[in-house]
Amino acid sequence: MTPARRYLPALATLLLAFLVLSFLPPVAQATCTAPKNPIEAENCLPGTPASQWYVQAAGSPNIQGFATDASVNLGQTIFFKISTSAVSYRIDIYRLGFYQGNGARFVTSISPSVPLPQIQPSCLSDSSTGLIDCGNWGISASWTVPSTATSGIYFVRLVRLDTGEVGARMFLVRNDSSHSDILYQASDTTWQAYNDYGGNSLYAGNPVGRAYKVSYNRLGNHMNDFFHLRIWDVSISGGERVRRHLLLWRRYGP
Repeated sequence: MTPARRYLPALATLLLAFLVLSFLPPVAQATCTAPKNPIEAENCLPGTPASQWYVQAAGSPNIQGFATDASVNLGQTIFFKISTSAVSYRIDIYRLGFYQGNGARFVTSISPSVPLPQIQPSCLSDSSTGLIDCGNWGISASWTVPSTATSGIYFVRLVRLDTGEVGARMFLVRNDSSHSDILYQASDTTWQAYNDYGGNSLYAGNPVGRAYKVSYNRLGNHMNDFFHLRIWDVSISGGERVRRHLLLWRRYGP
């Protein structure tokens, strides 16, 4: 299947959603004077300029990692597995959203909880399926999500303190007790389908020009993740009217 044909179903779905939403009755716009829900209130907070948080492509190969879970609920702990030769680094966590056009808001910084440097073993692989799995890596750090956090897409920026090199990854924070009018489902399966870390994805690589299996337990081709995030996901995560942002994803970019 060619790349252009691969995107046709998704584009058709997007166009259909746009047409349907075009006939919805007008609704009140988001306002910081009297936010109508936690997402609107969150996006009224000061954002962080993209120059301080954005990471080009996958970042440096000298500090890379992933979260052990695709998503966690409020109050739960998420764990990170990171490989680097650095003797000192920090993990900066941001929430993605509109934030006056900045694209993200700094939430917190955490430190590794293991002796450094931490050079992880080679990822496991299965040549018959093309599967690449880094689940054999050791835990490097953890973060307990505050019960007061706002659900959404969170961006992890790994920062070496000796060289300044950075890496990046994303994870989701859920609010399982929420009772909202709209339930948003992230495209994390799509992110992993196109993630070609190690040379294999569901659309390219081995053993037959693509892999039969892919794993969440691995590093990410960040550029592929961000492409899908910008077009399909961030259009909704800002919490403003869906119809306005289905196609205006660039407002959330750097």
